[in-house]
Amino acid sequence: MRKTNIVLIVMAVLLISFTYWTFLGFTIFKKVVHKEEFRKCINVLSSKYENIKYSDNQREDDPFITAYQNLYDVQNYKLKLSFDIPKKYLFGNLEMKALNISDTLNKIYINLNNDMKINFVKLNDAEVKFDHKQNYIIITTNNSKDKIKNSNEFKVEIGYEGSPKNTGFDSFGFKTFDNEPAIYTLSEPENAPTWWPCKDIISDKSTSELIITVPSQLTAVSNGLLQEVKDEENGDKTFYWKNNYPITTYLISIAIGKYDTWSDKYISLDSTKQMPVDYYTYPSFTENAKIDWKNTVKMIEFFSKTFGEYPFIKEKYGMALFGWVGGAMEHQTVSSMGYTLITGNGKYENIVVHELAHQWFGDAVSPESWKDIWLNEGFATYSEALWEENTKGKEAYINSLKKNDNGYFGGTLYNPEGFIFNSTVYNKGAWCLHMLRGTVGDSVFFKILKTYYEKYKYKNANTYDFQKVCEEVSGTDLKYFFEQWIFTGRGRPEYRYSWKSEDFQDQNATGVYTLRVNLRQIQEDYEVYKMPVRITIKTESGIEEQKFFNDSKAQQFEFPVNGKPIEVLIDNDNWILKKIQKEEYKNTY
Repeated sequence: MRKTNIVLIVMAVLLISFTYWTFLGFTIFKKVVHKEEFRKCINVLSSKYENIKYSDNQREDDPFITAYQNLYDVQNYKLKLSFDIPKKYLFGNLEMKALNISDTLNKIYINLNNDMKINFVKLNDAEVKFDHKQNYIIITTNNSKDKIKNSNEFKVEIGYEGSPKNTGFDSFGFKTFDNEPAIYTLSEPENAPTWWPCKDIISDKSTSELIITVPSQLTAVSNGLLQEVKDEENGDKTFYWKNNYPITTYLISIAIGKYDTWSDKYISLDSTKQMPVDYYTYPSFTENAKIDWKNTVKMIEFFSKTFGEYPFIKEKYGMALFGWVGGAMEHQTVSSMGYTLITGNGKYENIVVHELAHQWFGDAVSPESWKDIWLNEGFATYSEALWEENTKGKEAYINSLKKNDNGYFGGTLYNPEGFIFNSTVYNKGAWCLHMLRGTVGDSVFFKILKTYYEKYKYKNANTYDFQKVCEEVSGTDLKYFFEQWIFTGRGRPEYRYSWKSEDFQDQNATGVYTLRVNLRQIQEDYEVYKMPVRITIKTESGIEEQKFFNDSKAQQFEFPVNGKPIEVLIDNDNWILKKIQKEEYKNTY
């Protein structure tokens, strides 16, 4: 009987817990504004009720297939789409132009989920046999008539249809706003194949064209520049978007709805180019969006001066509302903005900043692999702090970083474990850039950002590439910094410090005191975090600052100061992600 009662009690507790945390989860979810914030909510729920879990659905690609895919290089995607909106059904036609870069290409692997129906596949305009399994279309080219020689271009055409499965964050969605249909995509990280056939490898960039047919009252928005709007005989409209800059597959997007549209313009830094800045909103959100997005052009100007000219200056920047409640997504040249972010009071301006900054870091400079995702999210989160510094000053900059530190970051920054869109990637990534700035100094730091952007613009880069740029520009070996903060270290230094000066007063009574500061590290995750440490000394005569390189577990610093010291502070301006505590001074150290 007791055993049964215990089971019943446990079941009751779990049921109550489930109900409570589910309700709380939906409450929290309404406030979510970021992929990172979304992760926090899921982690809160899963930590309280272990059966509630979120899977990021990252693929585990077969290395053999990946090697086959890397035998060809995609040059251009041309994707035609139309819809049966009531049935939430898609009709697609893809033309992929690619270059064979191998003598051994006898199979062409193209990602497309198995639940999509393929009507035909053509290779160089001739219909061919194919397999569709394991979420790949496989075209065999062993036959002499199908064989593609090294350095030859080839074209694959695929006709397909189906109801895209919504996975990941919100890979393909149908919703209704203002009593009109809305269709949208969010493919990051690896969900593009849920709705279109592609070589879904992040490092293979190409140009793109999207030709989208929708009912006449709707507007279809995508990457690049709008080339044409064509009226169809049945009353539909077809929007033709063309993107001439290299783009990776997860950034190709559509946003369709009954949109209000308006435009600003951005003038390039050299004053030779004028670029449209276009906005697309569901009508009931337009008035508030015009308030929330009013500083966009100023942001483009600021980041162009800080990082280098806006990367897609010959096309556009835009923002389009879409149906995701989890935040926003930095689709190339046109960020998709969640409707829950529109408040009319600028509350989520940091998200506008974040997605815009991705146009430089994430879109123009894309990660070589998902191991390097911090080069996207850490940079964009840090850009939020830079915008605060630009508009409100240094204190606001520091406060922005402080808000992004909850006292603990799990795992390493590079090659994050589990769910890759976690607070370590976003917030510790931002802190690492802040600490790099403190280590090398402002002028060198901003030169690093400009050099990195310019060197890898329209390409892919990894963390080692970024480290190399940092070292070349600074003229400094920064291996210690990257190892402890990015590659290996999982925590932060925990400092204990003490100081004394009274016993060491200058015998000539000149008012100069000798100050001794003891500093030790007690953390267990990493032996020694090597960092330049700033020591602020408040004396009867004023404030002084000294800077030393802390590279030992326990270290003593000794130096003269003008006036009797009253207070000594370690890293008072928060250049180091740390925990710190003052302790009693000891003569032996």
